[in-house]
Order: sequence, then structure tokens, then C-alpha cells
Amino acid sequence: MNAQNVDSIQFDNIMGDSVKMFDDKTISLLDDLFNSDYHENESGAAILILIDNHIVYQRCFGLANLDTCEKITADTNFRLASLTKQFTAYGIILLEQQNKLSRNDTLRHFFSEQFQNKCPFVSNHVTIQHLLDHSSGIFDYETNDLEDHDQWSDYDVLETINDKTFFTPGSHYRYSNTGYILLGLIIEIVSRKSLDIFFYENIFQPFNMKTSCLYNSNQTVIKNRAFGYIKQTDEQNFIMFDQSSTSATRGDGGIYMSLNNYLQWYRHYHKLSSTSKPCLIDEPPSDTYHYNLGWFLPDSTGKIRLHSGDTCGFTHQVFRIDDEKRNILVLYLTNIGQNHEKI
Repeated sequence: MNAQNVDSIQFDNIMGDSVKMFDDKTISLLDDLFNSDYHENESGAAILILIDNHIVYQRCFGLANLDTCEKITADTNFRLASLTKQFTAYGIILLEQQNKLSRNDTLRHFFSEQFQNKCPFVSNHVTIQHLLDHSSGIFDYETNDLEDHDQWSDYDVLETINDKTFFTPGSHYRYSNTGYILLGLIIEIVSRKSLDIFFYENIFQPFNMKTSCLYNSNQTVIKNRAFGYIKQTDEQNFIMFDQSSTSATRGDGGIYMSLNNYLQWYRHYHKLSSTSKPCLIDEPPSDTYHYNLGWFLPDSTGKIRLHSGDTCGFTHQVFRIDDEKRNILVLYLTNIGQNHEKI
């Protein structure tokens, strides 16, 4: 397939002395690599590399919809999966800046008396900050029999929470989609708006992200939608794999967004002002990471941030560097499930 050349430029001295990382030869090599991975009659990918606010590489490969043969473009909306978490975290920070909540607030400030009676320990000891950095220890809803259930809603997840935790809240790290689902519900409770309206009014509309939206199981049309697929076991054909029992929850992974709209987000939102210390990930196997506000951090400086998004039919990766010398963004979106070997 001939990749769509949205914008490419030669850029000298990217990360070192006289290093021409994105000359024509490098761009050609990348094109050859991605053209070998993605084909015009299959599901594919949208890829963006931005350095110091200049697009140095942007390409789109394959089809957003195999039935209609609609091609992937920079305006194609992919389900972001866990890349959504940075937007949910941003919503919490906005509300804190408006003095409507504090990251030190416990869950009893937000959820019903019935919930507090059912889960007194969790209600009084788990804070918003614990949810943000995955240190709450709350049991994961995914430990339930997921397939013996229609699509889980956020309120279904809330119902599954009991008063047990894996560890004392704040003492350890354990990645939790449940925690970010709760954060989405807290945004709704505090703002008195549905999460989709809150995101639209506070992120999508002010940042000119015109086609981004939060998934709603009752929503019939998502503009420029990429559908998710997975390769059959013979690895010859793709089959539809767009929805699962866990793909309707929102704060943990429900946003649909395009390459162009993510670029708007990157260029317009100010770096989150945070006095919170990133949570240290002390789990095996070995590599030390921190987690803060929807991002994994290789160290506590926050200059390098990354996150993956992985759900049925979609596999993504975003990586960014923010320091005095360089600002770099790499965004890789695919509508292929379990596509880790190509990212």
C-alpha cells in the first residue's frame, strides 16, 4: 500500500550532535517497514512522530472498516482503551483546581450511604490519589466471570466492589481499571454532568477535538469510526473483534479519538500541575517504573512518559519526552487486537 504522506520534513540534530534522524532515507526505511506490516485490504494503523511541535512522520495504513473498505486516515477514530486514563486524570485535576474536590478525599465523600455501609473500610481509607496512581488495592472487577455477563457498565463495576483490598491503600502498586472507572463516576457526581458531556465541554470542545467522543453503548454512530479486528489462528484473515463484555466501561478506556485530535490534545493542554509524588511500581519482574496521572514514568522526574492501550480489536502505544532540549511525541494506533509484536 502507498502510505498517506500527511506531512514529513527533514529534521537535523534530533537528539544528538549532527544526527539526521528524519532525513529522506530514514523516512523511506520507516515506510518500507510499515508497508511490510500493513496491507491495503486489511485492518491497519495510524502513526505520528512529532518533534518540537513539528510533524516529522505521519502515515496511515490499511482499512478502518473491512466491510465498507473505508481507509484509515488521520481523522479515523480508534477506541483508545487505556490511553483514556490520561483524560480521566485530567478531569480530576480540573475539578480540584476548581476547588470541587481534593485528591486526598476518600470515597465516602462521593458514593452513597448504601455503598459506605457495604464498604466502610474502602470508603474511609481509599482516596482519589490512590485511584489515580493505582495504589488503592481495590479488587479488580475483571476477577469476576466476565463472559457470564452482558457488557459491564460502570455501575455494574461499582456493585462488585467489596470491603476487601489486596493491601493497605497507598502501600503498594496494582494496576486497576476499576480505579479509573470509579474516577469517571466521581467526575460525574462532582460535576453533575454525564462523563461524555464533561469531556466534551472541558476537553474536546475547548481543544478543538471535534470528532472525539466517549463511547456510549446506546450510541449508534461514531464518526469516522475504526472497527476492531483480530487475525484468525491461521494468520491469513482478519475477523471482527470490536466489542467484548468489558469494552463499555468509560473512565478506564472508553474514548474514541483520531490521530489529528490527539495532536490537538497534545498541543493545547498545559502540563498537569501536580504536587503528588508518582507511585513507585515495586512489582516483579524487575524494571522500576512510576505511575502518575495516567502515565507510566521510567523515573520520578516525569520527563519521559508512556502508556499502552490494549483491548479487543485495538492495540496502541504513546510515548513522549518533555525536557529543556527536546519535546517528542510518538503515537501508534492500530485496529488490530493483540498486535504487540508490531509496536
